Amino acid sequence: AVMGPQVGYFDPQILQEEDLHGPGLDARGAAISGLGLYVELGHGGDYAWSATSAGQDIVHTFAVPLCNPDGSPASPASNAYVFRGRCTPMDVVTQTESWTPNLADQTPAGSETVTAYRTALGIVRARATIAGRPVAYTRLRSTYGHEIDSALGFSDLNNPDRIHDAQAFERAAYRIGYTYNWLYADDRDIAYFNSGANPVHDPRVDPILPVSSAYEWEHFDPQAETADYTPFDQHPQVINQDFITSWNNKQALDYSAADAKYASVYRSQLLDDRIARLIASGRKTTLPELVTAMEDAGTVDLRADRDLPAILAVLGQPTDPQLAKAAAELGAWHTDGSHRNDPAASGAYVHAHAIAILDAWWPLLVRGEFEPVLGPTLYRQLTDQLGIDDPPNQGSGTPHVGSAYDTGWFGYVEKDLRNLRGLPEAGRYHRVYCGGGDPAACRAMLTDTLRQAVAQAADPATLYADPACTAAGRPGDQECFDAISFRPIGVTSVPLMPWVNRPTYQQAVEIPGHRPR
Repeated sequence: AVMGPQVGYFDPQILQEEDLHGPGLDARGAAISGLGLYVELGHGGDYAWSATSAGQDIVHTFAVPLCNPDGSPASPASNAYVFRGRCTPMDVVTQTESWTPNLADQTPAGSETVTAYRTALGIVRARATIAGRPVAYTRLRSTYGHEIDSALGFSDLNNPDRIHDAQAFERAAYRIGYTYNWLYADDRDIAYFNSGANPVHDPRVDPILPVSSAYEWEHFDPQAETADYTPFDQHPQVINQDFITSWNNKQALDYSAADAKYASVYRSQLLDDRIARLIASGRKTTLPELVTAMEDAGTVDLRADRDLPAILAVLGQPTDPQLAKAAAELGAWHTDGSHRNDPAASGAYVHAHAIAILDAWWPLLVRGEFEPVLGPTLYRQLTDQLGIDDPPNQGSGTPHVGSAYDTGWFGYVEKDLRNLRGLPEAGRYHRVYCGGGDPAACRAMLTDTLRQAVAQAADPATLYADPACTAAGRPGDQECFDAISFRPIGVTSVPLMPWVNRPTYQQAVEIPGHRPR
């Protein structure tokens, strides 16, 4: 097993290593600094476990009718709400925070007072009217008030008397209310379990959308802050699948994701491809080979690996020599593995010009593919909800954090172009977007946007403008633009690190034997 979470790059790191031994404890590994009661990701004497963040939604939004206790007409500013037929005042929580400069943060001294309004169905996040009736939109998290309960699962994972096989591991993971993908290995089995206190909702509602407060979670108790939760056997889980990859991908077939659905292209496929090739070799895979597969996947541009073949197939051979050369460069980059790397430490990426072309082309072609059909307003609303890209420089919406290609329109682009070409498809879209379904119009759009991208790629100072690189004396530098910046928590600093899409803490383990039982 090679496994670990992508928790960002900090200085010092957010994880600390622990080695715990005592009654009911025998574990070594990583824990979040300040929360180190138990090893959260690590190994016992003959088993190992780790986690990645999961995507199921344990936070639901309710539309709660507003009222006034005196019976006067309510407005969106009202601070009472109708709950189970009664007008109930909201709880008002006020907190004042103050700060002073220190060596790590020179922000001038100041203070801020924050007020939150709390209902039985969660914290008020917004106010609106529905058909003229004022409501508050609240957000209710299933683990609210029960954050410490998950310690029971972590206690089991650290206890060799409780974890003696894959089935026991899954039972321990089930006791963790937070949404994680848990991975396990011993000398006999590999296993996976998706944890989370998933509330059982009314079957008539879509939990992805805001719902009326009339449709509470099944057997919701606002005093105990509990409800019915999906039972053990309804959680995604597996023991001894041929191999298991977890890179924040969808947990199981037909299992609902959170607010952003997964599409046909996702970054875990980069790992799947490499591990499948190792298995197909017909010989036993070594631990260094598995590490190499992980490292190799970590420098791949997902758009180039998965989308470029479909894009270039529709584009065809441009008649313009400059565009034909650009298409050839893009094709050569894909054939060479679609990496964003500099193995020779030359100061420039291999296939640097092709990378610049795709960086400039992607936002142009996605807009050109979908906006004419969706219209500018809907296109903007959709892209505000789910960005079209998640590149190294802006992974997870924060510059220079390493994690990339977690969310985006990668699958939408690839699937729409497959639909355009009439390829066999399970679950076709209800229409083709590119060119309105006309291959010639789609090809013309790709040609025009490629021409714009080639022009933009010729100006790296603008394409790769970045304040961190300017401060480092590397303005417009492509490698610097992708590079990982360690976010300081203390007073020390760490130089920029070449980009790799991989965890900060990772264990590579091989379990040689099993304790006698």
